[in-house]
Amino acid sequence: MVVHILAPDDHVFSLNRVSARMGFLTKGAEVNMFEPDAFDGLDLNGDDIVVGGVGFAQRGMQRMGLPVPEIESIPASLQAFAGRRIWRSTMAELRSRVEHGDAVFAKPRPDRLKAFNGRLFSVFRDLVPTAHIADDEPVDCAEPIDLVSEFRCFVLRGDPLDVRPYKGDSLVFPDPALIREAVAAYEDAPMGYAADFGVTRDGRTVVVEVNDGYAVGAYGLAPLYYAELITARWDEIRASARG
Repeated sequence: MVVHILAPDDHVFSLNRVSARMGFLTKGAEVNMFEPDAFDGLDLNGDDIVVGGVGFAQRGMQRMGLPVPEIESIPASLQAFAGRRIWRSTMAELRSRVEHGDAVFAKPRPDRLKAFNGRLFSVFRDLVPTAHIADDEPVDCAEPIDLVSEFRCFVLRGDPLDVRPYKGDSLVFPDPALIREAVAAYEDAPMGYAADFGVTRDGRTVVVEVNDGYAVGAYGLAPLYYAELITARWDEIRASARG
């Protein structure tokens, strides 16, 4: 197995690649750093791993003949923990709601993550960056929720590895009992993933979203744990391709 990692640059997401490199080297894996324009020339074998964000990871899977997985931002088994209404819609409905004064959080469907960045849409200028997107483009929508803190829980084979703060007040910690309950309730969970939890202004802990472990951000997770989580998810994807 060779782990192909996009070479770090001055972008903040380079921290993920640095952490991955440290973790995989600690595991004793062969690591190959590559530049963006060198990706198409990489010699990829069926047991390799590609680290460099969702785009490069998915391109790597496609080149190796692996299925590109899609998981919902809020899986059905976790919707009871979301604390807000969530629905599937279109850009046309999103635009109409905003034009009529509604505030809606929206993000692309899992297979269209590059369409635009998920965000809160509340006024017309928020829609401007999405002007090129067709009205029938499907999107995932959610009611806005007032969060004072957000944390990322890394889960490996059903067990929480670590919980890291990434937004808001890092001293307002989510309810550990609810985190365990949500992790246990997640049916058909990937072998490795991250579940983001937030604490609302009135003190409730809610699931914000779930991110697949094959290309998840590290957010300060120990490098070795990070490498183990990525490896477990890629191994699972390979196993699913073999049937």
